[in-house]
Amino acid sequence: MRKSNIRAKITAGEKAIGFGITFPSVEMFDIVGHLDFDYAHLDAEHGVFDFGDVEDMCRVADMHNMTCTARIPNIDTSTILRFLDRGIMGILAPHISNRDEAEQAAKACRYGPEGERSFGTGRGRDYGLRKSPAEYMAEFNHEMVLGVQIETAEGVEKIDEILEVDGIDYITFGPADLAQSLGHPGDAGHADVQAAMDSVRKRVHGAGRQMSDDIVDAMNFVMWMPPLLEQWLENAKSQG
Repeated sequence: MRKSNIRAKITAGEKAIGFGITFPSVEMFDIVGHLDFDYAHLDAEHGVFDFGDVEDMCRVADMHNMTCTARIPNIDTSTILRFLDRGIMGILAPHISNRDEAEQAAKACRYGPEGERSFGTGRGRDYGLRKSPAEYMAEFNHEMVLGVQIETAEGVEKIDEILEVDGIDYITFGPADLAQSLGHPGDAGHADVQAAMDSVRKRVHGAGRQMSDDIVDAMNFVMWMPPLLEQWLENAKSQG
């Protein structure tokens, strides 16, 4: 089955380098695939992906040996299942605020005995052509990578119980939503928000667990393009 480049980097104590996108474009993934990124990430919470798009993007990522991951719109078991069945190998679960939500995401991402993922024979499982169910389930459980996003005051308060949940590979933030939850909408740089995130980082590392920036780093296309366009416009004007 497909191996996760992110899992391999975690095992080696290295950082995986990726590329993030908020809109479907198999052409963009095809181009990026020639640049030797470890993974490609779909923002399917705020982006405009349907499940057909997700499957097509996974196909192109696989073609270039990029592990395809996604931030999902919610942690409903059926939502996570459909992303994994398309071929997604890493899930970023948003708005995790307590143990119950963390456990729900973790169980939905893996087969038993670690989790409760439903078993199917779609594209994510290579249509059942390569391995027996037992072999595939055990290997997928190992390769799967789950991150959870702390975006609320409750999540900050309950980070210790979230960290007790098995199956979570890393913790990350949603700074804008966290700022809103803490009473500072639109001000992720506020001292209260920064203090909350620093507190979470210390608890995570103190528990021997990892933050997203410990294991992955990504170039976001939407954030990357404006500076390049501005530079291009400046160069074009100076040459005109």
